[in-house]
Amino acid sequence: MCGRFVNLTKINSIKKKFNIISDINNDFISYNVAPSQNFFIIYKDKEIKIDNACWGYSFFDKKQNYKKNIFNSRIETIREKILFKDSFFKRKCILSTNGYFEWSIIDGKKIPFFIHIPPNEQFYLAGVWKYADYKENKKKVFTIITKNSNSNIQNIHSRMPVILSFEESIEYLNNDNSYDLKYNTVSVIENELDFYPVSNFVNNPLNNTKNCIKQF
Repeated sequence: MCGRFVNLTKINSIKKKFNIISDINNDFISYNVAPSQNFFIIYKDKEIKIDNACWGYSFFDKKQNYKKNIFNSRIETIREKILFKDSFFKRKCILSTNGYFEWSIIDGKKIPFFIHIPPNEQFYLAGVWKYADYKENKKKVFTIITKNSNSNIQNIHSRMPVILSFEESIEYLNNDNSYDLKYNTVSVIENELDFYPVSNFVNNPLNNTKNCIKQF
């Protein structure tokens, strides 16, 4: 899965890389992007664009009679699940990141790990988006697509986000199936991932400093 991630890349750098013209200037620099927070998505609507969005889809569970929030979508079922199917085929997006966090159970304790490409290189997470309310078509929401972890990350967690290089991101956004995500999709940059344990400081989403990624 993917429960938190980091973005250290300034918005102007991203706009220049993707040839995006936008009046969004908030850098969204964060050492601890958490579910339900606002971030930005990069998506394609005739041309590649950038916009504010909130992390998480919500729906009302009639069986359990309460509202649920979903932050990840599984690549194995994304083509069939009503909540994600339309988004996957029509509204793909990517998230800029310099690493993400995952928690592993070690000796009965949950230990957070920072997973990145040294030295905190930029890469992208595959996602999907939709409007929170189609009647208004204003507020966008997104989820991050996950898959089974590779042999390296499996030591920490059984799931991992679908990661993409810059070139793979462009192909994914084209929406023409030139980069069709399979159950066993493997990015050309996956072998470059490394990780180390960090302190429980990152557990609190209000904490947002370099201490979040400091090796413990």
